[in-house]
Amino acid sequence: MNASGRLLARLTVLGVLGAFGMTAGLPVHADDASPESSQKSAATELAALHEAPWDRRGDFILSASASLEALAELPDDAPAARSWAEGGSRTGWFGEAWTDVDGDGCDTRNEILARDLTDADFSRADGVQSREEGRGRGAGVCPDATVWAGVLQDPYTGRRITFTRGQETSATVQIDHVVPLNYLYAHGAWQWDERTRLLVANDPLNLVAVEGEANQTKGACGPASCPVGSTETSSWRPTGPGGWWPANTSYRCTYARRFVSVAAAYRLGLPQADKAALSTTLSSCLTGGDGTASLPERAARTAKEVGSVVCGAAPGMPRWQRLAPWFWAAGSSFGADAEGAHPRGDVAVLRPAAEPLA
Repeated sequence: MNASGRLLARLTVLGVLGAFGMTAGLPVHADDASPESSQKSAATELAALHEAPWDRRGDFILSASASLEALAELPDDAPAARSWAEGGSRTGWFGEAWTDVDGDGCDTRNEILARDLTDADFSRADGVQSREEGRGRGAGVCPDATVWAGVLQDPYTGRRITFTRGQETSATVQIDHVVPLNYLYAHGAWQWDERTRLLVANDPLNLVAVEGEANQTKGACGPASCPVGSTETSSWRPTGPGGWWPANTSYRCTYARRFVSVAAAYRLGLPQADKAALSTTLSSCLTGGDGTASLPERAARTAKEVGSVVCGAAPGMPRWQRLAPWFWAAGSSFGADAEGAHPRGDVAVLRPAAEPLA
C-alpha cells in the first residue's frame, strides 16, 4: 500500500473508533516491556493504542495496572436479547472472515501468521524465502505475502508447532479472537455499526495465532462465562456457564491484559463474573504473580473441561469430536473461527470448512 493509502486506511479506523469516544491524547507505547513503575494511566495507554498504525495495534496491549483501571471504567454489560443466529451468525454480524480492512492487498489471516510465526516462508520454492523473495508468488488473498510455512510457539499451550499451508494442514494453526465474536455480539456488539464490527473482527489487537485444537476448545467463551443456546429454542443465555483460560499459565497475564485491552478499546461491557475473574488475575500479575487460578477454581475448571458441555458444544458430544480439527457450521461455513454456533444453538453440526484456511 502506498503512503496515501495507508493514511486513508488509518483515518478510516480512527474515525470509526473516534465516534465511540475511543481516541484522545498523545501516543505512548504500551507493550509488554512497559515498566509498571511508569504509572501510565489507562487513558494514556489507550491513546497510544489508537494512534498506532493498524498492523502494530497488537503491540500496544495495556499494562496490568492500566488494564485494572480500564476494567473498572468499562460501561455496563449490554446483553443481547436474541442469539446471533437471528442476524446471520458470524458472517451476518461481522462480515466475511479475514477481510482486508486496511486495504494493503493482504487478508488478515496471512498478516497475523506473518506476525506471529518464526521462520516464515513466503514462497513455495525450496528453502525459507523472505517476504521480498516471495513477492508476487502468493495466493490471491495475499499475492505479495502469503505465509506458506513457519513455526509457531503457541502462547495458549506452550507447544512448538510446525505450520504448513494446505487443505489438510492449515487448520493446525488457527487465528483466535481473544475476545470471541459471539461473545462480543452477546455483550454489546449487537448494537454497534457494521464497520466497527468488521474492524474488531480483524483487529490485530484481538487476534493471535494459536494451536487449532486450543482454539476449538475455547469456542466463544470469556474468562468466566460463555454465550450459549439460541432464541429459536428459548435457550439463549448471553452469560451462560463455563469460562476459558490458556493452559499455558505463563501466558495468563498477557491474555488477561489483551482481553481487557480489546474491551476498553471498543467500550465493551463485560458480565460481572468475567470482570471479577479478570480483576483477580490482573491483581496477581501486578504483584508479581502469574495470575494462575486458585486450587478450587482449577478443580472446578478441570471438572468442566472433562464434562459433557464445553463452551457451546452439544450435550453428550464426545470429547474427541469437540477437539477434532473441524469447524462449527453456522448455515454457511466461515472457515477460521471456532465460535460459530448452529442456528439452533443446542445442536452441534461438525463439518469441514467450505472455504479452506490455506
